[in-house]
Amino acid sequence: MVDSQREKLKTYPHNYLSIGVTAGGEPCRSGWVPWDSMGNAFNMKIPEIYFTPEDLTDEGIWAELSRFHINGCYIFCPLSDYSFLARLPELWCLTIYQGGALRDLGFLRPMEHWFQLHVEDAVLENLDDLFPSGPRRGIHSYCVCLAGCTVKDISALTQEGIYLSELVILAPEGSNDKARWKAVRCGKYTYHEYRLPTA
Repeated sequence: MVDSQREKLKTYPHNYLSIGVTAGGEPCRSGWVPWDSMGNAFNMKIPEIYFTPEDLTDEGIWAELSRFHINGCYIFCPLSDYSFLARLPELWCLTIYQGGALRDLGFLRPMEHWFQLHVEDAVLENLDDLFPSGPRRGIHSYCVCLAGCTVKDISALTQEGIYLSELVILAPEGSNDKARWKAVRCGKYTYHEYRLPTA
């Protein structure tokens, strides 16, 4: 953890905290907003303090974090292990870039209050972990963005009673997957295919 972020953690004055993870622990100066709605964009919990991947196994840091309600987590670098997310059950917003090692979203099950999920490059059998008990009552608008992800079974999002505020699907050119995702009930559906770089 870089010194500036360690000092900020020690003196952070608020009860709620959003964290970021970068390869070197330096703050990320910009990020992508996938949501079309201005209200959903304003509800994003931008990171205030940043950590390195190695920090996520440091119990001393977790002891420091225990005094906060952590409501946002933004992972800007690839990780080999995402199990630490199960220690953050109060998350509202979760963004995972470069998540190629991600094979399931089981860490979402205890996160009863999430309402924004943005995942990149994951290979998933299904999305059952998003709403394991079916529709949830609440005031939040659920937003899901899957960028470059491979998802075999999307039926968890098409079940009766599930309604998203926004669904954003970004897929490699030629995926032709627009119709399948259109079965998800949502206020705003965005589907875009992108061209992969050539060698």
